[in-house]
Amino acid sequence: MTEVKEFLSEVMESTLPHFLTKNSSVGQWLEQMSVIVWREDFWLPDGVGWHDLKDTEDLHFPKFYDVWIYPILLALVFLMIQNQWFEPRVLMPLARSAGLRSRPPPPEPRPVLENLYRHHKMRPPPAALEKAARIANMEVKQAEQWLWTHHKSNRLTKFDLFVNSGSCFAYHSTFCIVGGVIMYRKPWTWNTALCWQDYPFHNLDSDVWWYYILVLAFYYSMLITETLMPRRMNDGRIKMLLHHLTTVFLMSFSWVCNLVRVGTLVLLVHELADVLLMVAKMCFYAKKMFFANVTFGVFLLVWVITRCGFYPFWVMRSVFLEGTTYMFMPSAYVFMGLLTGLLILNLAWTILIFRTFLTSIFQRKELQELHPDSNVEDTDEEMKKTE
Repeated sequence: MTEVKEFLSEVMESTLPHFLTKNSSVGQWLEQMSVIVWREDFWLPDGVGWHDLKDTEDLHFPKFYDVWIYPILLALVFLMIQNQWFEPRVLMPLARSAGLRSRPPPPEPRPVLENLYRHHKMRPPPAALEKAARIANMEVKQAEQWLWTHHKSNRLTKFDLFVNSGSCFAYHSTFCIVGGVIMYRKPWTWNTALCWQDYPFHNLDSDVWWYYILVLAFYYSMLITETLMPRRMNDGRIKMLLHHLTTVFLMSFSWVCNLVRVGTLVLLVHELADVLLMVAKMCFYAKKMFFANVTFGVFLLVWVITRCGFYPFWVMRSVFLEGTTYMFMPSAYVFMGLLTGLLILNLAWTILIFRTFLTSIFQRKELQELHPDSNVEDTDEEMKKTE
């Protein structure tokens, strides 16, 4: 893997300068912007310049282009493997064996009915429906069936969400295991003061490089998937996009500042709860409610321990109490603000989870009420009604 990384770096370093010399005006503009954006007094501690952070035989530093080229390329590879092999060969058969049905295929294109659906969705006026059916040379019942099929083919179902949760489970469980193995061997895991001593002259180990870039690639792939995914009934697209964009920005910012050591600790404490959440979702979609309830209970416990315990009292304590003795530049305070925002987000989710969980207990509601996609359309039930 080290050889692959070095080869890609050589390609980038040899290609970009060649492009800029052929486009001198572009090169001059980029150089002017670079002076403004990469001010040393913002990004680096006093007395340290960018020239001090060039690779040597003993020290290798993060490079800015690493986080906006390699993760995007790897995200496309992830999506290709996910959509061409893992989901069709593994997750979709598993979903069908659990009794879930996929979305029906889209109906034959009918412009007049598409226009009717665009204006009235599933409740067109009877006169408009009869007129559209007559123009389409169809019976009214056939037109109604066309509208239903068109509607269902563009909506998420529990089958889709089961498959999506299965993919996320594979990613999160892999990163949880790999991250645990990598971080177990890192001295700053056991002594967080090492996240700051000799900053910013921290060597970027090859395994940490791959860990960080692969996790970032996953979130890029999730941005693409969420953008292209059909709408939910209660569309949570904006919330998920904001979550993924925030994660990408936080990881990229820490990379540029070479705050990768503390960044790996943030990743470490956030992964395990996501693994359990994905398992609970899959059980819920498959209507295995006993296993969903048990897994959700374990998830809730792990969530509180990791995101409300380890994160503020281990990671953030190190940042605010140990880190501030080594770094005073403006970028450090921006980083602290981002970490604080993440803590506020975690606490807000915790309050929401506990509120809905307690409501479900006292009002005897099902776990379905606890899930943000709980009102997703159930194609299985609708199909049974029409058969």
